[in-house]
Amino acid sequence: MGVQCADRSARGYHARLLPGGLGVNDQVPDAGGEDKAGPGWLRDLLKSSYFARLTDSLGNWVLAPVIGLIAGALLLFGGLFLGLAWQFGVQPIVDAHRYAPYTASAQGRIVESWAAIEFDPAELPRDKLYWQAVSHVSRCVRVEYATGPNATLLQRGYCGMRLGFSADFRLHDWSEVLQEGIPFTFARDASGFEVQEVRIDKRTLDWISTHPPNDTFMLSKPAPETALAALREQFNWPVEIAALSWTTAVPSFPLRHDPIHPELAMPERVVVDSSRWSPWGLLIAVILGVPGFRIWRVGIGMFLEGKVPPRVIWIITLGSMIGLPWWSHAMPTLLRHVNANWAAISQGMIDDVTRTTRVIAAAPGELPLEHGERLLWRMGEGEYAQTFGRIQFRQPTPMPRTPEAVLAALREQATTQVRAMPAAEQAVLFRTLSENASNDRKRDLDVFTHAAEAIERDAGGDAAAQAAARHFLLFAAGYNVWDVDAMEAARSAPSKD
Repeated sequence: MGVQCADRSARGYHARLLPGGLGVNDQVPDAGGEDKAGPGWLRDLLKSSYFARLTDSLGNWVLAPVIGLIAGALLLFGGLFLGLAWQFGVQPIVDAHRYAPYTASAQGRIVESWAAIEFDPAELPRDKLYWQAVSHVSRCVRVEYATGPNATLLQRGYCGMRLGFSADFRLHDWSEVLQEGIPFTFARDASGFEVQEVRIDKRTLDWISTHPPNDTFMLSKPAPETALAALREQFNWPVEIAALSWTTAVPSFPLRHDPIHPELAMPERVVVDSSRWSPWGLLIAVILGVPGFRIWRVGIGMFLEGKVPPRVIWIITLGSMIGLPWWSHAMPTLLRHVNANWAAISQGMIDDVTRTTRVIAAAPGELPLEHGERLLWRMGEGEYAQTFGRIQFRQPTPMPRTPEAVLAALREQATTQVRAMPAAEQAVLFRTLSENASNDRKRDLDVFTHAAEAIERDAGGDAAAQAAARHFLLFAAGYNVWDVDAMEAARSAPSKD
């Protein structure tokens, strides 16, 4: 009895201690709330497959860029090592075998030539205008040749090195070759000047025709309103193009071909170089290929982790090796699905590696942008139509050997024709030259300085023409005032006779 009372007293004591007045046989609510249903449904949700899929999706969404960045880097460097291994170790062996039957020679002539500019507006960030920075340019030719005196004329096309384009790129600064030892030139006009030609696709033409230039700081005034107008100004260098044209003869195009398949002719330099294979290339292939394959395998594994079984990853890794000969074209496309930035970097690195060896051969009609939109730069058109375009230039015989000799010939011909103009036309010409100079169109001024000097010294010259010539010499050509005054003094000085 006493024990029972003590027990009841203890229970009463504990009842007073427990929260909510509960006894020791009563259930205490879970921490965090008084309602058992709350944490119950939350625990069920956390254990559900829906929540697992949701967290996996969120995790993939957060980690996908990081995984893509890392996997892209691994694929980039692994692919680069493998590509170099093929380029220096295996490709020379393949080329030596391929071109061994090319024993016959032929002399071709360039019948068509252009610079192919490749631009994809989708690669340009939204609201950005620097389209040149994401573009590439390469030179292409179509060559006509015969394999014998009475043989049918054949044609074959070739494209050479692929370079990054830019707002500072000038076609006349580019050596007159597709690759070292493989000639190139643009078509020539009646004056012997090159008619530079660029080909682009319709999408590029539409874009540069409807967007303003990225920067007009170094361009003429008023500034070009479209990127197309800026591109036309970018390549319009009359004196420099004249110097290149008149010092470089139109070259022949040496070819080699298989007597059985003359339609597959290749530039002679390519065939000759293929016979210079060195076994050291195989050592380079091993040094680069082994780590390259390992890095490539890790990159593919990271990209496909958990999506396919390991054996499938190995099959994909080994299967991709079959495409090594075409990786220079395929790898940037593959990386673009992983990380766009790594794809752009890989394309630039491949272009650098193959810059001195890249030669694409194709049947007529199959070259890059062969049927693209044509943009021509004829001398004397555009900003300088009323100045340089007024003179009928003729290439001297024999050809000048230096740019300085070309400028001297241009000045001589310009002086002769300007002096033969009516006085009113002379005045208009020099006023136009001065106006062009004030608007940063100065690329042909040097051609007319001797003509202006001749007008200034002419004792029987027209006053208006002489005033225009004086203004041109002082404010456009940058002559010192005392030199121009000396010309006028000589004009008015009495004859010693």
